[in-house]
Amino acid sequence: MIYLVLFWEYFKVGLFTIGGGYAMLPLVTQIITKRGWMTEQQLIQFIGIAESTPGPFAINLATFVGNTVGSATKLGVFGGILGSLTATVAVILPSIVIIIVVTLLYDKFRTNKYVQGLLKGIKPVVVGLILSSVFTVAANVVLPDLDFKNIAADGANTFNWISLILIIAFIPLSQLRIKGKKLHPICMILVSAVMGILLFGVFNLQS
Repeated sequence: MIYLVLFWEYFKVGLFTIGGGYAMLPLVTQIITKRGWMTEQQLIQFIGIAESTPGPFAINLATFVGNTVGSATKLGVFGGILGSLTATVAVILPSIVIIIVVTLLYDKFRTNKYVQGLLKGIKPVVVGLILSSVFTVAANVVLPDLDFKNIAADGANTFNWISLILIIAFIPLSQLRIKGKKLHPICMILVSAVMGILLFGVFNLQS
């Protein structure tokens, strides 16, 4: 049954993801493409939606994917709701259990040299996973038609210069300080949304 598969896959994501929502993207991408639930390009669009909507990124993305998978069943809208609940519960369940255990055994964990060594060993891997996710998302945005499994010249020809310029522009903008404070991420999201509507919606600029 698709809901059991959805629960199991997202339970694994919640269990083995360390480092936040972006660190889970390589695993989520692998699962989604393997199961044929959606394409990488569709996933990139969902990432944009999940990042722009209120709430934790990882949970939002799980909710969107679960809704998409569930809506494809005979249950329709109800299936989408059930899929959203299934994926959302599955992705947060491991964290809830682990946090409860850590809270109960916090003093022992805090001073245990093996636990501290484990955490220090995991940190570099988390950074690598996040950088891998950044590269994958950026590559799909700038080169939307390029398939890394079957690289062809035609895919490289559709280079999205507008998206690249926006990426480059928002990197220093994220470090901009006004009266000693950085520009709030919400402001950047709103500005990027307006620019996206104008550039890609009103003026229909594609590259």
